[in-house]
Amino acid sequence: VVMNRLSLEKLTRVQNFLAPSLIILVGTVGSTGVPQLTPNWYVYQDGKVKVSTTKERVKYKNVIRDPRLSLCVYSDISASEYLTIYGRAKIYEDATIWQVTQAIVERYVPPDLVEAKMRDLRTENRVIISVDIERVVFRE
Repeated sequence: VVMNRLSLEKLTRVQNFLAPSLIILVGTVGSTGVPQLTPNWYVYQDGKVKVSTTKERVKYKNVIRDPRLSLCVYSDISASEYLTIYGRAKIYEDATIWQVTQAIVERYVPPDLVEAKMRDLRTENRVIISVDIERVVFRE
């Protein structure tokens, strides 16, 4: 099922699919035009998918050069259901990244380890890649 113009109903469907703490595959356009793929933790907030990364990662450099990307997340090991998102990325580098980063970490790290993980992440040159969703494809 392909969805272009995202109504509230469609965004709700995306939100429900992304609610579990799954791994999202981030596909950026590499410098030679070949897709560059990386698995990531994520959070869905305010109608956008957000991923934390560092300025040293290839995906950051790719997004700076070309903001187009795709995301894919599947429901389980059989990948019988999946969601692919196409959109454009924006990079956030200000102090607001830490609230988003913590929301991401809280989805994947046991509560008693969140503070230590955040301490480690704060020593890195981190940014948030926020994806404006332009089109979605559901496989159910």
